[in-house]
Amino acid sequence: MKIKLVSVILVMAFNLSHVFAQDINQVVKLPQLTVEQKWETAEGNLVYFVISGISYAKSKGETPEDFGKWAGLVGCPYWQSMDSMSPAKFVQQISANKQQFKGFQMEILEAKKSYVKGRMKGYGNDLVTMYNMGGVTEDDYTRFFNKKWETIAHCVGFDYRQEKKGEWVYFTVSEKK
Repeated sequence: MKIKLVSVILVMAFNLSHVFAQDINQVVKLPQLTVEQKWETAEGNLVYFVISGISYAKSKGETPEDFGKWAGLVGCPYWQSMDSMSPAKFVQQISANKQQFKGFQMEILEAKKSYVKGRMKGYGNDLVTMYNMGGVTEDDYTRFFNKKWETIAHCVGFDYRQEKKGEWVYFTVSEKK
């Protein structure tokens, strides 16, 4: 009987010490990312959110263009607040926006006061295919951005047109006629 009582006490003491041991503060070391790691994380997060928006739109029976138009309209007040907007400044702002992607490239092919023609690539398209999430394709991603930039361009008095050829997206930003 004494052995049973001692055994029960020891088992209870062990169990109690195990329960209380779980409540002891633990040291959690937070990651300290390099600039390169921060950049990769930012790229991935942006692409993830665009994919999520497109996937959500598709789940509601809508298209990537529907989401692009909505995103463009949300951004219109910001773009309308810029002084001295011109087709060249519009393209410069797109370039500034996309430079958060390490692989982003933009080239100006022709520029006049009333229009700018160029091409760009490397703004997350490859990540869409790599992530393969939410049923979103690279074509969906490209169509989203086409409609987003088209919508914003209309808000500030321009036309935006784009066409994908290979890995490049060819675009024209022009004054409305």
